[in-house]
Amino acid sequence: MDKIQSHAKLVIVGGGIMGVSLLYHLTKEGWSDVVLIEKSELTSGSTWHAAGQCPHMLTSLNLAKIHLHSTNLYKSLEKETEQPTGFHETGSLRLAYTKEDLEWFDYTKGILDIAGSPCSIISTEEIHQYHPFIKLDGIKGAFLTPEDGYTDPTSTTNAMAKGARNGGAKIYRKNRVTDIEQLPSGEWKVITEKGDIVCEHVVNAAGSFCPEVAQMVGLKNVPSINMIHQYLVTEAHPEIEKLSKELPVVRDPDSSSYLRQEGKGLLIGPYEKDVAAWALDGMDWKFDMELLDPDLDRIAEHLEKGMDRIPQFKDVGIKRIICGPITHTPDDNFLAGPAPGLKNFWMFCAASIGIAHGGGAGKYMAQWIVHGDSEINMMEFEPRRYMSWVDKNYSVEKSKEQYRRMYVTPMPNDVVEVGRPMKTTPIYQKLKEKGAEYFELYGWEKPAWFNKDNIKEELSYKRNNLFPIIQKECLHVHNNVGLIDLSTFSKYEITGEDSYNFLERLCVNRVPKKDGSIVLTHLLNDIGRIQTELTLTKLKDNHYYALSGAVSEIRDLDWLNQNKKENEKVEIKNITLDKGVIGIIGPKSRMVLQKLTDTDLGNENFPWLKSKEISLGNITVGALRVNYMGELGWELHHDFKDMEKLYELLSDAGKEFDIIDFGAHAMNSMRIEKGYRGWGSELTPEISVVEAGLERFFNIEKKSEFKGSKIVSNLIKNGPKIKLVYMEVDAVDADAHGNEPIYSNNNIVGLTTSGAYGYRVNKSLAFGYVETKFAKVGNEFLIKIQGKDVKSKVIDEPAFDSNNDRLKS
Repeated sequence: MDKIQSHAKLVIVGGGIMGVSLLYHLTKEGWSDVVLIEKSELTSGSTWHAAGQCPHMLTSLNLAKIHLHSTNLYKSLEKETEQPTGFHETGSLRLAYTKEDLEWFDYTKGILDIAGSPCSIISTEEIHQYHPFIKLDGIKGAFLTPEDGYTDPTSTTNAMAKGARNGGAKIYRKNRVTDIEQLPSGEWKVITEKGDIVCEHVVNAAGSFCPEVAQMVGLKNVPSINMIHQYLVTEAHPEIEKLSKELPVVRDPDSSSYLRQEGKGLLIGPYEKDVAAWALDGMDWKFDMELLDPDLDRIAEHLEKGMDRIPQFKDVGIKRIICGPITHTPDDNFLAGPAPGLKNFWMFCAASIGIAHGGGAGKYMAQWIVHGDSEINMMEFEPRRYMSWVDKNYSVEKSKEQYRRMYVTPMPNDVVEVGRPMKTTPIYQKLKEKGAEYFELYGWEKPAWFNKDNIKEELSYKRNNLFPIIQKECLHVHNNVGLIDLSTFSKYEITGEDSYNFLERLCVNRVPKKDGSIVLTHLLNDIGRIQTELTLTKLKDNHYYALSGAVSEIRDLDWLNQNKKENEKVEIKNITLDKGVIGIIGPKSRMVLQKLTDTDLGNENFPWLKSKEISLGNITVGALRVNYMGELGWELHHDFKDMEKLYELLSDAGKEFDIIDFGAHAMNSMRIEKGYRGWGSELTPEISVVEAGLERFFNIEKKSEFKGSKIVSNLIKNGPKIKLVYMEVDAVDADAHGNEPIYSNNNIVGLTTSGAYGYRVNKSLAFGYVETKFAKVGNEFLIKIQGKDVKSKVIDEPAFDSNNDRLKS
């Protein structure tokens, strides 16, 4: 077929497992006028030489759902398409060497129980029931996932391709895309060696070539880095030839390797410390179904450890060595979602374990494209989490480190220093000198806690040695006053004569009409899902100031820009990098500020949920009387150039009131006590404002028209299937982290979304979503925390200061 069709609804660039899976699932969602273009053969690039592992043991609930769909699909595809996939359901064992490994096992089991993926934690003595060859010395147990396995990547991809063609999709092979242009109509023209095709949507699923395809539309710094991955396959082994059942895949953190049976031999694939990136200056379009030269010296240490763990490796010779490029990102999550600043141009690439990702990612990406959102939360895969701020060096160094850490046990608050710092505020160094322990958030350095005694945090899923330190920070702010750097907020100016009508159309809550008024509001999509949460302040007529979460900066900017009507006079300006924010919080905050300003800060002149422009010394700040911690306080918004001086002014003025610095851990504890929902935990794009219990932030009778309002009305009328609950938890030594299963009568009825210990109320608290019939105040549940059934009870109001007396004081 020489000439391609001239028009289509959607064009996918790239025929690896990710692109083909998306094509297949788009047909399942009802789109048949979809096209895939591949420069060579399907699976060329990295898919064809992948080991094909399909693991289920994951700490991300969304990834667990993705992997589960992949394996279920690969098992059933042959029946649908009459094309074998080569899937082997062998089960898998992840070995534990430390108590931290076992803590992670307990947390992960809860996630897989929610996802519906069978698993169990087994003792060291039970391991030989599943795998007789593993040396048990040093092992404390194992995590068993019986439905794990591996598949043949080429056969699986071709089976999905057949299914896609059966659904009406077209695949054009041996036809390279040479350029992509956006037409004045907003449509895209995909220019290929065999003709042009005009379409509404383009998806970049080009695998190792995704940065090159992205450059065609002006996108730079795509954080997709090719790592050279090697695995070895042995000759047949006589003991394996005698087996009646295939051995489970073994994942061994000691050797940082996967070890499995391959035919009648064995296979070992290390993720080595001496990692090698490849093609950093760009891919050669001629690269196809090629392998690279092996370098066994780089993996020798890992091979030795892995082969010692399963000694049969040493009995037989090496049959073949596979060495090829695999894409990795700075957090090892693939890129899936809209590209920044472009409408209907999607990224779907950079998968490090693409065979396991492919099937499920294709399903949920297809839902997002067709319906406007997916049934799972895809935010952790958004390309916009990186593509506006990373540089090449950051992407390379972070991706290398993630490759090294493939089998490192993930622990809460674990800090990876590689590639940092990227984005700092002007007081970064000052706070560091005062003990600030930073974590990275969307490239920003954000203080988590203040280490005044030079201790080392003991990482754990249970309460650790930070417990008394965070307690001191919380109680000091509660009793006195504290400063916190809140500059990571995304910040926008929304101006123009149509700005009020524009915001009124998008926002669920009423847009403020009085100068200086502040509201919390949410923006929905057409199917009623929450797109973002904004703190919106009216500065003056036709001039609004909006704040949202750090990770949503470009996502929210795109949403605002792309929802402007033609000829609507509205200007949206991203001023995130222009403005710093210092929070001054606590009952003595007014006393500190009043020393620095002539503005009357009393309640009558400056009430809660109001803003004013005030002078502190000779620095002009926008003071917003609002905060996330439930105490008297202000957010002070100012030019970054003034931040260091402002911080010094506040610190000096606060000395007589024993002012301290505090961090995000304390803030999270205090926001949980106040029952404040968190963006990214309680509020996500798979949730509606009705399910999230946000009724006090909208009134459908007073404001019946806003984007998504019809869906909201129907949900109110018919009732949601799930509802957010706020709970007291009888925790002893471990609080909820989020994504722990909630049980009623031995049945899972929901999951936690976040939790923390409330130091002001001396209670462990958590949020969770449960089936609506269980959401009554006073209902009791069991939450599985660290393998134990912990009692919890639904409460109807914030655990701390339910009347907001402290905020209004």
